[in-house]
Amino acid sequence: MSTSEDTANHEGSRDKERTRRALLDAATVLLSEYGAGVSMAKIAAQAKVSKGALTHHFPSREALEDAVVQDSIEQFWDEVHAQVDLAENRPGKLLRGYIRALTGDSEVIRKFYSPSHLIQILGREQVPHRLMLADAARWREAMTADGLDEANALTLRFAAEGLALSADSPYLTPEELKLARENLLRLADSLVN
Repeated sequence: MSTSEDTANHEGSRDKERTRRALLDAATVLLSEYGAGVSMAKIAAQAKVSKGALTHHFPSREALEDAVVQDSIEQFWDEVHAQVDLAENRPGKLLRGYIRALTGDSEVIRKFYSPSHLIQILGREQVPHRLMLADAARWREAMTADGLDEANALTLRFAAEGLALSADSPYLTPEELKLARENLLRLADSLVN
């Protein structure tokens, strides 16, 4: 294969990925805004692609919705791992990264815990259950490998999730969030023997 063919193939795959990303972004916005009744044509229009391009990437509505949920799961996973401090060479790195991500100012986490996003995911029974079971197993495995006592790590993990759900609400001020974040991180450090 010539260099020009390689370049053309590479650009073609980048275009496909850009189109797929545009479709996922459009579907995420419109599903959150309008619910499951939003048309595939409206999603394609929002992404600025033809309906044929949409069905090329996602042959069915279910495939598109599966991809939206999976994309959201992957963004969450990546955001938490971006907060892991590799210089912390002791057990609990992942838990501390989880706490930092969920109690920080991450737009990804804020979007993930927004009411419209949760309704979008929880509004579909079969897809989230299957995808969420796999995600839950992946988190359990990763947290177990993190090296902390399971019961204590679970308590701190779900405390961070509760804070993420309460952020941007009248029930948790930014100052209270900061105080809770510092305390959770301190507690996570105290779990290391």
